[in-house]
Amino acid sequence: MVLSTRSDGRGNPVTRLLRRAAPIAIVLVLFLHVDAFAATKAVTIADFSFTPSLSKLHIGDSVQWTNNGPSTHTTTSNAPFSLWDSGNLSSGQTFSWPFNAAGLFPYHCTIHSSMTGNIGVLGFASPTSGQAGTQFGIHVSKITAPPQFLYDVQMKAPGGNWGDWMVGITAPVPTWDSTGAASGQYQFRSRLRRISDGSASGYSPAIKVTVT
Repeated sequence: MVLSTRSDGRGNPVTRLLRRAAPIAIVLVLFLHVDAFAATKAVTIADFSFTPSLSKLHIGDSVQWTNNGPSTHTTTSNAPFSLWDSGNLSSGQTFSWPFNAAGLFPYHCTIHSSMTGNIGVLGFASPTSGQAGTQFGIHVSKITAPPQFLYDVQMKAPGGNWGDWMVGITAPVPTWDSTGAASGQYQFRSRLRRISDGSASGYSPAIKVTVT
């Protein structure tokens, strides 16, 4: 079971218990750590839709869903990954969730199956360009993966196709050694994967580095 927080519509936090496959300590460390310097992005639930679609969150940003319609809704991460579930949100209630790893996270309303949405979380590279031989840090998360989770990272060379680069790693910032790399633009994307059942987020929107 894990703890999550929502508002009762009057600004008062309401603590809920949610079922999860991972122990509470592991899930709290990975998913409920909120960066004081990160942004909070708003999603409105109304007219049987989630708006806007958030495709380029940064690692550590949170999403706050607010039910502005008259009907009861939920925001629920798609199975089998199933990271979060707000429970029923009445008009005026909110629910927040931080996204500390890059990936694509689809979700839905359990009451109205036609209501779906996606959260895309970008990683980033440091530096973003450099000569061949530059060591590029590919940031896929804010923290080392807890025992029940791993990161999978893919790379796409100029003119090439996506292929596995770092699979099943725990490091939040793997390093790409560009020694011998041809000049051009290289792309990276990553996902979060649970070891116990192999379920995973989708791959994140791509980030780019340029070898000059």
